[in-house]
Amino acid sequence: MKTTLLSALILMAGLYGCQPNSKTESANTENTSQPRNTSVITLSAQEFASKSSTGTVLDVRTAGEVAQGKIEGAVEIDFYSADFLDQVSQISKDQEVYLYCAVGARSEEAARMLLQQGYTKVYHLQGGIQGWAQQGLPVVR
Repeated sequence: MKTTLLSALILMAGLYGCQPNSKTESANTENTSQPRNTSVITLSAQEFASKSSTGTVLDVRTAGEVAQGKIEGAVEIDFYSADFLDQVSQISKDQEVYLYCAVGARSEEAARMLLQQGYTKVYHLQGGIQGWAQQGLPVVR
């Protein structure tokens, strides 16, 4: 019986030790008071719609893709452009930057690049403009 009780206590201690603590959780959530964000923050279409008005919305798709429709007010900088980072550098590094592409992969990669360049408030739209449109959010041509 003592062995069973000891084994149960060890198991519980091990499980408790694997639980995230509040410091870890808060480091992984959006916190605008932190001086430097080291990871891309992914937002749902609804979150992106409500928060992006406070920063620069950046459409990183090609001109052909943009011609099919975009989020109103978005700045267009083609991720595949040779001078992508030069164009992005016109945006202040302290500015909130909200990126999107067609489905989310390109914008997430671009967002990581921005973090490497010293941008501190970088967000990306989960599911890209396709996810945005599926939620019934407006697209302009």
